[in-house]
Amino acid sequence: MRLHPCENTRYGRNRRERGFSILELVTVIAIALIVAAVAIPGFFSMRRYLRIAGDTRDINGVTAQAKMRAAADFTHARLRADLANNAFQLEVWDKTGGAGGAGCWKSDGAAALNPCTNAGTVLRNSLSQGVTFGFGGVGPGAPNPQAAIAQAPACTDGVAGAAGNNNYPNSACIEFNSRGVPVAPNGAPTATDALYVTDGVSVYGATVIISGLIQTWSTPVANQAWQAR
Repeated sequence: MRLHPCENTRYGRNRRERGFSILELVTVIAIALIVAAVAIPGFFSMRRYLRIAGDTRDINGVTAQAKMRAAADFTHARLRADLANNAFQLEVWDKTGGAGGAGCWKSDGAAALNPCTNAGTVLRNSLSQGVTFGFGGVGPGAPNPQAAIAQAPACTDGVAGAAGNNNYPNSACIEFNSRGVPVAPNGAPTATDALYVTDGVSVYGATVIISGLIQTWSTPVANQAWQAR
């Protein structure tokens, strides 16, 4: 009987046994696909939550900072939102800024000689990708204190309560006076200030009641159920 030279050698057996079978490869690929199908939706859901929740925390933080700056500098301060470009920033009223020293709004941290902000100013803080200002058509409901869901009033080029102020288009401002009280454009204390953001699935909001208490809320768009955050 004629034998292959390496048929019964250790090297011959290793050559025949080396590698994976097609069945093994298909099994591994199938398991990987199943794991990915389970994990990917959860990843996207978590990423969406982190983006909108993070933006809401930023808005809440800037609102609280505006309240403190107004009291610390004995002036007015506000969170200004650009609803069209999904951006916001903290602004402080400079009592001696602007033409003739009549006063003007300035970005927080701007040097004394820096120009005043205006309707066309590009705001510093942008919302995350997929998050926009809005409330997706949801309505009021406890424990959210707003009787009607709405963004804060439009920003103006003057301080609340002053005559002749002009509104900025596509804007919303939460403004505080020097006592840390939220005020309406006419200068009176207000309990209706809020800013809402949505990603199409959820709505998150930061509200300010007349005492100056800042609170955050959220609800699904499809099944409204407001919750404190």
